[in-house]
Amino acid sequence: MDTDVPYMPSDKNLHKILDKIQHAAVPEAFSHDFLKDLGFSSSNDRSILKIFKYLGFLDASSKPQGSYRDFVDHTKTKHILAERIRAAFDDLYNTNKKAQEKSVDELKGWFKSKTGKGDAVALKMASTFKALCQYADFSREKSPDALPHVDPDKNLPTTKHVEAPVITGESRFGLVYRLEIHLPDTQNIETHRAIFRALREELM
Repeated sequence: MDTDVPYMPSDKNLHKILDKIQHAAVPEAFSHDFLKDLGFSSSNDRSILKIFKYLGFLDASSKPQGSYRDFVDHTKTKHILAERIRAAFDDLYNTNKKAQEKSVDELKGWFKSKTGKGDAVALKMASTFKALCQYADFSREKSPDALPHVDPDKNLPTTKHVEAPVITGESRFGLVYRLEIHLPDTQNIETHRAIFRALREELM
């Protein structure tokens, strides 16, 4: 989890912004101008861009990712948001699988300890997190193919280490290989095929 947690100075419009996004076309880039077009010109609302990047809805250049397109699908919206929250705040969910049910005061203490920020900032982090959770639907258990967390600076999903079987013969020693593959968030299947072809060539 990235400890540079974004927050909204005031989250009173957060749910309204999320509602508006459901009825708007997916922009080429989610900019402040796009936010203004949705009817939100306050400087307090601009932090939604950083929040969406933190959740993996936008890449570093503010371009909507596949998870954003899933989010604006009314049949998936609240479940997708829950998945992204769990992924982005994985350290918090490692301590409590139902972190969304914590009170703002409890969350404030956790964010203060985790990020080293003061009371005022930790409270805003907690309030923003709680507001996001109130919009999301956590009724589904985390699915095995849940979307990976996207690093907003690199636009790469975080992947788990995969251990190859230990190969042993007469010797009691074996070798363990760990491969970690970072795939870009793209709808172009040829991009993924090219990556795996290059990987195969390198390994062979």
